[in-house]
Amino acid sequence: MSIEMHSQSAAPEASAKKHKSKSDKKHKSSHSEKKRKRDHGEGGHRSKKHKPNKTMSHEASLSKTESPFHMQIASLFLPLAPVSQKFPIEGICAEHLSPLILTYYPPFNGVVLAYNNPRLSERPFEDDGHTTLLQNIDEYAVSWAWVTADFLLFKPEKGAWLEGYINLQNEGHLGLVCWNLFNASIERKRLPKDWRWVGVEDLSTGNADGEGQTYAEDGIGYYVDEEGNKIEGNVRFRVKEIESSHDRERGFLSIDGTMLDEETEAQLVENEENQTQSKTQNRDGAGKRLGGLKAIGATSLGVILEPTDDDTGGRKHRVRY
Repeated sequence: MSIEMHSQSAAPEASAKKHKSKSDKKHKSSHSEKKRKRDHGEGGHRSKKHKPNKTMSHEASLSKTESPFHMQIASLFLPLAPVSQKFPIEGICAEHLSPLILTYYPPFNGVVLAYNNPRLSERPFEDDGHTTLLQNIDEYAVSWAWVTADFLLFKPEKGAWLEGYINLQNEGHLGLVCWNLFNASIERKRLPKDWRWVGVEDLSTGNADGEGQTYAEDGIGYYVDEEGNKIEGNVRFRVKEIESSHDRERGFLSIDGTMLDEETEAQLVENEENQTQSKTQNRDGAGKRLGGLKAIGATSLGVILEPTDDDTGGRKHRVRY
């Protein structure tokens, strides 16, 4: 299956027409003034003013607080089953496009939320209406055509800010649900330092009979901030990592977040990398202590050792098992 994606951006024509008359009047009034100054030398020497590229300035001003939802136009080269040739658009949508909804689609690098305006054509990004010629390949029963549609995608970027509702709290991490669709998780070490965990033993309260009781809604515990207020509801976090699990061409998306500032998060990531390298070196060193190359694939109980000169009084011999 072939896929081509395309994005377009254009200024509204209505806005251009609306300000056309004002710009013409402003240009006419200022033109005579500039000509007078130029003739009398009042303006001094003229210098060319550089106009910044609108596209570049817009891209440079993009911030991480932008919406993770994107509209994207894509063309897919898809097969059409013979049973659907009477209604090709409906058939392709039911067989190929609709099953993509709420799944992570790797070619789009995002989760497909919706699509609209599907159309068929012989070439990508065109609309042939009701006169589309389908392509047959060899002896296959299906026919192929380009299908173009507008897709609404969920594509969060690393470092972007999101908001999620807390649905799970334990001593190891905080579980969140974003827009009631996407799961996110924040590790304990990436929560604010002033947050404190309140466990089951701290939830017990005495009643009139002197017996302790807990509330089911509190579960195994919850987090509180520095003022002792219970952490619940919606919280804002930053995307640390995005992981996708997919089978062939479809899958799901999981988000790892952090609530630390950028400097603290960078320091934590550096410490984690150093710990990983240290563990790798220790593991390699342990393998060498077990006999080096002679012990590859063997356990400490199955390594055959050769006695040294000190162990045998200067004589070398092999130990047989």
